[in-house]
Amino acid sequence: MRWAPIILLVSIPLGTFWLGARQPTPTAVGTARGRQVYIAEGCIHCHSQYIRPGTLDEELWGEPHHPEFARSQSPALIGNRRQGPDLQNIGLRRTREWHRLHLMEPRTVSPHSRMPSYAHLFLGPGAAGRGEALLDYLGSLGHEPAGDSSLAPPAAQLESANLP
Repeated sequence: MRWAPIILLVSIPLGTFWLGARQPTPTAVGTARGRQVYIAEGCIHCHSQYIRPGTLDEELWGEPHHPEFARSQSPALIGNRRQGPDLQNIGLRRTREWHRLHLMEPRTVSPHSRMPSYAHLFLGPGAAGRGEALLDYLGSLGHEPAGDSSLAPPAAQLESANLP
């Protein structure tokens, strides 16, 4: 029993290393700024944030929000023509690093993607943290929304679902 505390102290850091680093928690300011970047870059033209009830969307991306949740946002980001996947809960499906690579070089992770590169959000004089803010916003999607949580799908169901 003398060795138990030592083994525990050694196993905790090793377990953290093997399991991988935790994703950073997006800040409210970063998330709000990222939403502004999402809107300004026109992401709404190819992506929705509204899983349509009673459609294949539910099989692909999980349980939908209540329609009132989509209407409660300003502007509502339900999309106007979906060419890319729905992003309502993308924060539960992809890591921050996957998003970074996908935004910078989309065809590296999605070979047939029609999405253009958004490397300008991360590199160059005009970037000013816009890419990181967008990553904060994308990472927040699918987690408990601000406001009335009764309008959102249960996060536990989304986290345990086998989503693409």
